[in-house]
Amino acid sequence: MLRNTLGIVNIDGNNVHFGDIMNHRGVQAFGFLGRYRLIDFVLSNMSNSGITEFQVYMPAKMRSTIQHVGTGKHYNINSKRGSLRLLNSVTDPNSVYQHDINAFSDNLHFIENSDKEYVLIAPSYFIYSQDYSKLMEEHLASKADVTVLYKNVSDAKENFIGCQTLKFDDNKRVIAFEENHGKYKNRPVSLEAYFMKRATFIELIQRANKVSSLYWLKDILKDVVDQYVIKGYAHRDFVACINSVESYFTTQLELIDQDTRKLLFKHDWPIHTQTSDSSPTLYGPLAEVKRCLISNGANINGQVENSVIDRDVVIEEGVVIKNSLILNGVTIKSGANIENAIIDKATKIIHPIDIKGSENNPSYIKAHQII
Repeated sequence: MLRNTLGIVNIDGNNVHFGDIMNHRGVQAFGFLGRYRLIDFVLSNMSNSGITEFQVYMPAKMRSTIQHVGTGKHYNINSKRGSLRLLNSVTDPNSVYQHDINAFSDNLHFIENSDKEYVLIAPSYFIYSQDYSKLMEEHLASKADVTVLYKNVSDAKENFIGCQTLKFDDNKRVIAFEENHGKYKNRPVSLEAYFMKRATFIELIQRANKVSSLYWLKDILKDVVDQYVIKGYAHRDFVACINSVESYFTTQLELIDQDTRKLLFKHDWPIHTQTSDSSPTLYGPLAEVKRCLISNGANINGQVENSVIDRDVVIEEGVVIKNSLILNGVTIKSGANIENAIIDKATKIIHPIDIKGSENNPSYIKAHQII
């Protein structure tokens, strides 16, 4: 158990690109599978692993993250067991200083004042279930300065673009960090989860600031890879990198499959989130539902296939929805035909309309719209 470890949830990396889609909230707070937010996975992994002291570094548009994480009670974080700090740095999303080293530097006193010997730093846009105590055991056994969590993937040509990959020597020491440009199929991809002593982390922050005011943590690690003993620990189960609209869309549709979902959700490893007291889903007499994930509070009267339906969604008779993500509080009235689309929260589609995108480029309707 990681009782002596400070858990740090990092901000989104510079390989995360969503453009104008859902840009009113940070990626940490993106809805996922009709129930979760992306940040739920990393916080649950840390909490389940025994971490009791947390720092969450938030993006410039932080309101949704603050509302969802709150006091952290739903992650089993409370004043008796530990502490949770929501920290920010630059509030301009277009600032060149919107990066993790700057955020750590602006809040360095909170890191220095911690009494934990170790730190675990991980972002929220990698989705997986992992007992980090096994990472710590490997770190201590190998006597490494830094241990990085990684995944051996066979689809690096299509996915994990822009992520770092690792190069090992014969002793399984990391000798280089490289960027994945989709050139090779099989690559060990860094999940950007790093375990190290807190003193080492502070030293890396200070070294990064001396090299460049625009450095990320992964930049300084790349620079000093020959000066520190960096080892890797392989994650064996499902991993998704939610760093683009396409990956956000296709990952959720893939997880509709129960066998795939079992690789992410373990019966003894709960993913915590804010709960809702919504009523059970109501299916009308003419509802046709095939291969979907549908949350509580929904009212389904139309035809829905291969889609994820969030809480409190109303789908009237005569509506056809295929291969789509419908976020919470959306109302869709009769005559709408929706395929390969993301409909953001609280939107009302009240006129007969066809909204169709593609699997690689889904159509997107902003939140709180009237269509």
